Amino acid sequence: MRTHLYTLTILVALGGVALAQKTSQQRDPSAMPQTQQQPTSEQGKSSTDVQNEIQAAFQKEPSLANASINVQVTAQGVDLSGTVPTKDAKDTAEQIAKAHSGGLEVKNRLKVGGAN
Repeated sequence: MRTHLYTLTILVALGGVALAQKTSQQRDPSAMPQTQQQPTSEQGKSSTDVQNEIQAAFQKEPSLANASINVQVTAQGVDLSGTVPTKDAKDTAEQIAKAHSGGLEVKNRLKVGGAN
């Protein structure tokens, strides 16, 4: 009977140590695996935030209503591609993208022309 009691005591003690180690790992961020973060702009915005802001600004601009603009944001910068109706619309899109790029370089690869 004493042997079973000693064994039970040791198991309980070991279980408490294991539980304490697991709890300390959960609270220690350095012990947790690191997740990859999205590239950020100079202002600390994620690439998704920058892309969403640029696209929202394009939607508010009447001269871009008939435009088909793709916005790609990477750690290297903002890339605009697609088609706009006029040269002025192309320039406006670039200005809007620069205003919302968070300091990232903007590459304007937009083509001027009507919809096919």
